[in-house]
Amino acid sequence: MVTMRNKKGQATIEYLVLLAVAIIIALVIFAFMGWVPGFAGSLKERQVRLFWSSQFPIQIRDYKVTNSSGGMEMMVQNVGDSKIEILNITAAGVSDTTLSPSGTSARLAAGESKVFTADAISCTGIGEVYELENVSIGYNVVDGISGMVETGERPLVGRCQSG
Repeated sequence: MVTMRNKKGQATIEYLVLLAVAIIIALVIFAFMGWVPGFAGSLKERQVRLFWSSQFPIQIRDYKVTNSSGGMEMMVQNVGDSKIEILNITAAGVSDTTLSPSGTSARLAAGESKVFTADAISCTGIGEVYELENVSIGYNVVDGISGMVETGERPLVGRCQSG
């Protein structure tokens, strides 16, 4: 009879251990799906960067947004076959047509990359997470079709940096 009493609490302990394991697994899944604030921000940013670096014919290779004039810097690469000229960048409903560089300096040969600055697009607080929806890049194909627009299905996501 003494041995039966010792085994009586074993089921309770096994139940608690299994419950703890299930809770830990659920928390990890919630965190990766973005249900825990602040945990999945860098994961989302990596997914967005991967998306934009796989577009055609214009890829956004790198970007940052600051809280001052010269608000957005974006490294753009032409992965198409034709030379293109970048005309404007639109993000979060703000279109910047005064890019630097501009005109013939904004032309990209096939495979070429350049950093563009869009003064009209910025963020508010340093270190705060931003999410710029409805990103599009207007361009002309040199000696080809004018008024082309590449629109992304994903926003640009990151942390606001000081300018």
